[in-house]
Amino acid sequence: MNVIDYLMTGDPVIKRLTKKYLLGERVTYIETGYIGRYLALFDVKSGMWSHTVYSKKWISTHYTLKELKYMEIRPSHHVYFKAIHTLLDHLWDLPDQVIKRRHQDMCISGMLLSMASYAKIKSPKINEIVNYILRYRMRDGGWNCEWDRKVTSKISSVHTTLTMLEAIRDYLDNGYRYKASELEKAMQAGIEVLLERELFKSFKDGRPLFNGILSPTYPPRWKYDILKALEFFASIKYPYDPRLDEALDELKSHMKGPLSRRGSQHSGLIHFTLEEETYGRFNTLRMLKVLKEYDKEYYNHLLTLEIDI
Repeated sequence: MNVIDYLMTGDPVIKRLTKKYLLGERVTYIETGYIGRYLALFDVKSGMWSHTVYSKKWISTHYTLKELKYMEIRPSHHVYFKAIHTLLDHLWDLPDQVIKRRHQDMCISGMLLSMASYAKIKSPKINEIVNYILRYRMRDGGWNCEWDRKVTSKISSVHTTLTMLEAIRDYLDNGYRYKASELEKAMQAGIEVLLERELFKSFKDGRPLFNGILSPTYPPRWKYDILKALEFFASIKYPYDPRLDEALDELKSHMKGPLSRRGSQHSGLIHFTLEEETYGRFNTLRMLKVLKEYDKEYYNHLLTLEIDI
């Protein structure tokens, strides 16, 4: 079988995403497969998963919603909608200085804006989060969760910057217009921050910024890696830039034909195992989405290969 056949034998979520992003088919929302399994674990009374908002990584309400958003649950689904309001009630409050000498966590704020925007939530808190992420940008144009520490970092973090870029994309894509022009400019500056590093390089010596940045895993959680960054660039159809090449080549070098490695999972609690094989359907799908945008010839070649699983 070829790689499309392989993906189409996976979970209904994988089948739907394959049809949408690789085959260009019109698809409807589903509530089966992984999505259905997550929904079955929701506690209606508390409005949460695992009776926790953010802690208990990765089984908290926050990270379960993040997974459901990536899997493209129906944005108006009553469970998703109820749980987003739970997050807004617990994770965002004004004034933004939540404890002495510490403000709202920038990464959490960005993920919250992204997930709420997906559901087109109407709340004054949306504008408040927008004000916050625009107000506390770093001088280089990106973001850093440690901007308010006593010893403040002078440069942005790739983790935080990509989280903000995803949030701005989702906010604008879902029709929000409050400070849209400012956010568009901020997005371009943040993109340049990542491109200046060629997505993974240290300014000091050109080496990878941290262990794991070249080894994508799914789910990526809040953490940055080059596939997560490239998937963002592909999602906004960012014009080809040669500064993407080394990251693309690095990912290609770890592929087995058209298959991408599942990667080592981030330690923590999970609701259930998504994949166990060395080569995973999620990362394979993600990599093919990127290659379809930035190396169409190689992408088409991979579709012709036979695989033996």
